[in-house]
Amino acid sequence: MPLNRSGTLSLLRVHEVGSGYGPPTDFIDVEVVTQFVGDAADAYGFQLRADSNQPVRQGMLDLLRDAFNNNWIANIDYNTPPGKHNGIIVRVWVTKPSRTQPAAVSRKRRATPS
Repeated sequence: MPLNRSGTLSLLRVHEVGSGYGPPTDFIDVEVVTQFVGDAADAYGFQLRADSNQPVRQGMLDLLRDAFNNNWIANIDYNTPPGKHNGIIVRVWVTKPSRTQPAAVSRKRRATPS
């Protein structure tokens, strides 16, 4: 079952096929890597290869790029093996931070004629 993470991104890295990310004991075979602000210990990524998943993964990269460039909130679902810090992203979506708090709704009762 995927875990979830959200926040602003501190890193968005794209590199050549086969480069991967992480030490040999926590290596992920990916081309796109991201990290969240305040958490340099954990990284998340996915493959971006010329296969049947390429359109979806290109879309995930586009969403992460938009979140990174605009300081939007990135949300991911990912799988990380127990005891590891680097995980594989399976889903991405972004949300914009609220700029202002909505005004409280006031409901006044009208006097009813007697």
